[in-house]
Amino acid sequence: MTPTSTPRSYEFSAAENVIIRQLVDAMRFVAAASLAVGAFVLILGIAGLVSHGRAGLGPALGDFAESVVFVLIGLWLQRAVDAFNRVVDTSGDDITHLLNALRELTRVFSLQRTVLVLAAIVIVMAIGIHGVLSLG
Repeated sequence: MTPTSTPRSYEFSAAENVIIRQLVDAMRFVAAASLAVGAFVLILGIAGLVSHGRAGLGPALGDFAESVVFVLIGLWLQRAVDAFNRVVDTSGDDITHLLNALRELTRVFSLQRTVLVLAAIVIVMAIGIHGVLSLG
């Protein structure tokens, strides 16, 4: 299906809606927890910056970046939750709502993939730096 094509009409059954609702319940918890962790990490970063001044700038920037990732994951998961809810709660546009939910999930997993790749790069660089420093 191309992005401009109209999705076919399909209505999920009551049993299928139960499965979607179970997914929504789990995703709602993870979205709220991600937002809470993001807010908590941001508060920790601000507190560290206030208590340590300029010396706390590096860790505070790391905390800020981490909080942004958690908040984005939480927001995008909540948007996916809303779209999955529309699959269950409305009739006539289940496929459209499902595709919108999948689009939001794609954002979440693309961000997580990027974070994991960056973390792997940092780990490899740290191992390399440690190896070079231990030679000299």
